[in-house]
Amino acid sequence: MEMNQTNRLNKPKYVAVSTAALLMTAFVLVQPTMQAANAVGVEGLPGYDSCELRDESRYEDPTSMNTVKNRDVVKTIHAEKEVFTCNLNQGDLEVIVDVTTYLEVYENITAKEVIATNAISTTCIKDEFTATVIDCESDEVPTSPVFVGDQCTEVDYITHPQEMNTVTKVKTAKTMEAQKEVFTCNLNGTIKKVDIVLFTEIYEDLSTQTTTSVQFLSARCVVLISDSNNSGDLQDADVETCIFSEIEN
Repeated sequence: MEMNQTNRLNKPKYVAVSTAALLMTAFVLVQPTMQAANAVGVEGLPGYDSCELRDESRYEDPTSMNTVKNRDVVKTIHAEKEVFTCNLNQGDLEVIVDVTTYLEVYENITAKEVIATNAISTTCIKDEFTATVIDCESDEVPTSPVFVGDQCTEVDYITHPQEMNTVTKVKTAKTMEAQKEVFTCNLNGTIKKVDIVLFTEIYEDLSTQTTTSVQFLSARCVVLISDSNNSGDLQDADVETCIFSEIEN
């Protein structure tokens, strides 16, 4: 079930941990705003439209993921690259639009719970014919639901959909495994892409070699590839939303 703004992903809970860990957690929770505000980029990309998702077979492994730990706080970041061919509104110049979506999950390894989530996207426009970068911009991805209709089809061009890594604290090991699934949806001629990333979090006690907790978290992102009439009312090649939801075990 998708969570609203009052759920615990957006209102983090804390357990009795050390003062230093609490301070660290509080610092981390303000990071998403800081990241979006300070990411490299120039506001106001040139307008573009008439986008098409490029031949996906050339990007068979577009995802990457890593995890880091600082005291009790564990951060996982999952990234996916998408490449579009578009035309600038001014001059109708054909350009490459490179969009990357970053999903961030913060967890408390002692409490074994998610304390914050966030998604940002970066967009870079490139001129293929002169091999130059025209401009780049970053944005925090909205979390409001976006309608995609009921004409969606699963696609299987990602041949390496799985990422996994593990971090430890004393006798606790936390493994984060992520699997990617992609759908394309036709909404009255408007083409949208739905990316679902399913995170599986496994906590283990290394002293007893036993699993202590298994949890599931999904991220559902909707990317507008192209609107129905290329009228410019909607921004093509745009990450419209990313919604995190906990899945009951």
